[in-house]
Amino acid sequence: MGLGNWRKYFPHERIVKEYSSEVDVSAEDYSEVSSNEQGTEKKLSQDHEITKRVSVVTEEGTLRTDVPYELRDEADRKWWKFFDEFEYRANKEYKKSRNWYSFMYPNHTTQTKAERTLLYKLDLMIGLYFLMLCWSKSLNTNNYTSAYVSHMREDLNMKGNDYINTSVISNVGAIVFQLPFMYVLPRFPAHIILPIMDMGWTWFTFACFRANNLASLRAYRFLLSAFGAAYYPVSQYVLGSWYAPDEISSRVCLFFFGQLLGGVTSGLLQARIFKSLNGVLGHAGWRWMFLIDSMAISLPTAFIGFFVIPGIPSKCYSLFLTDEEIVIARRRNLRNQIKDGVQKSQLPSLLSLKLWKKVFCTPTFWVLVVFDTCSWNNMTAFSGSYTLWLDSIPSYSTVQVNNLSVLPACLGFAFVAICAFGADFFRCKWFFMVFAAMMNCISCAILIKWDVSSGAKWFAFLMTYWSVAPSPCLWSFINDFLRFDPQVKAITWIAIYSISQSTYAWIPSLAWKTEQSPRFKVGYTVSLVFGAIYGLWTFVVLYFYKRQERRHALDNGIILYNSKMSEPIPSFVESELVKEGEYYYLKSETNEPERVYN
Repeated sequence: MGLGNWRKYFPHERIVKEYSSEVDVSAEDYSEVSSNEQGTEKKLSQDHEITKRVSVVTEEGTLRTDVPYELRDEADRKWWKFFDEFEYRANKEYKKSRNWYSFMYPNHTTQTKAERTLLYKLDLMIGLYFLMLCWSKSLNTNNYTSAYVSHMREDLNMKGNDYINTSVISNVGAIVFQLPFMYVLPRFPAHIILPIMDMGWTWFTFACFRANNLASLRAYRFLLSAFGAAYYPVSQYVLGSWYAPDEISSRVCLFFFGQLLGGVTSGLLQARIFKSLNGVLGHAGWRWMFLIDSMAISLPTAFIGFFVIPGIPSKCYSLFLTDEEIVIARRRNLRNQIKDGVQKSQLPSLLSLKLWKKVFCTPTFWVLVVFDTCSWNNMTAFSGSYTLWLDSIPSYSTVQVNNLSVLPACLGFAFVAICAFGADFFRCKWFFMVFAAMMNCISCAILIKWDVSSGAKWFAFLMTYWSVAPSPCLWSFINDFLRFDPQVKAITWIAIYSISQSTYAWIPSLAWKTEQSPRFKVGYTVSLVFGAIYGLWTFVVLYFYKRQERRHALDNGIILYNSKMSEPIPSFVESELVKEGEYYYLKSETNEPERVYN
């Protein structure tokens, strides 16, 4: 095999002609590929008719050929339109062009099979891979709780608040080592970053198998979390670079399915391992769980990531996407105003004061910080309180405790799916976030009371995963807020996540003291307060989101004016656009409407 053929088998940056509004563009331009890309398609699908006049810049913004424009008079706008999340995010054509049953693959732009194929491939590559990656991470995190109730506590002589304090130390590792990714994230490809970090995660998961005392366990958990610091922000950065705003919640849902799957399989695996391997080769059952987790799950996941993570559309490293599909992904981002990346030479210095002002001196940043902080600290589901409550019931054996511990996470699949898929189906995230917050508050209120019937207590614990359910909607909101600048997006994601997680490093140590087990009255109260703020703060986020999208209405295919406020129809409507049916299109040189897609 010649050295020149290595690109066929290893991830490399794909050289595909960029879509540009500054030059004449033809179908032949898009079929040009690197000389190294032998065997790739030579011509794009005939479904695309790419015209020479791509866009026109006006004082109000840029007009493009691939957008049908809606002229909207806001004179009679109703008050309840505030709750229409996509009021300024999508015009009538965008909303009408999809069938209800195809909401996960709306094809609202091209109406072609090519875009649908792209989405299928993305779901298989990054959707399912991030599910698997999150499962690996969640399994390890939940293994700590499962191991604790499976005699690790006795073997390592853990007493008092050692359980929660070890968790806090682990969280500190993740927080500290997230910060360098403000620099790394927009500069280096994700298919390199994540697998390398996963290798470190795998090694220190294995190290937990060898922990002989509490100090060594804490050191290993700290370093393990440090290597796991990348996977939340990097995965969301990648997802936000490929999916449209009404597609992403469903895909983040797959990510959270992995987290829930970890909660389910951890208890079941620990129960089975404890029963089958406890004492084998002189090792306790809880040690075998860490060994199997690292060698059989985490290590293969890290290796697979190197080949399946595609990078971002502007810097694609995929072995599985065609040149046509990469171009389609870039065009989708153009329509959705998603700027996924720029060249390293064009990125401002991380020490630039102007850059940091752009991040911290905007109200949106602080609105999102409060939002994410409330999300982190209202998650009763991850407190371990349910498992510790089961462990306090004498009639349950260790195996029964591990088996029953998976029940809330099993229900969590349904709760997360309702919120994530409902958000994309109805194009409305805020409703499901508020509803989930209400259900979480009801659960916490019952557990604060505590002296209730056994059935009520079971109901309350089984409802705890409503605290997790709206997370895909939250992360979709953040991605949509930050789609305009990849550098600001990277810094803001890391900053929001670090600030929020830092509160999660010390609040649990005060609210969820192990010595208060199984009745965590302070913990449930804290969760209820944060849950209530979370539900109410959703309307604040909605206000800022609507304000942002109104400013970008033209980019979203909506031309606004208000006849009651004496705001005229913008002059470019007559000079640059031509009406066809109920929509306006950019004129061609012959004054006919230009369209990129048929």
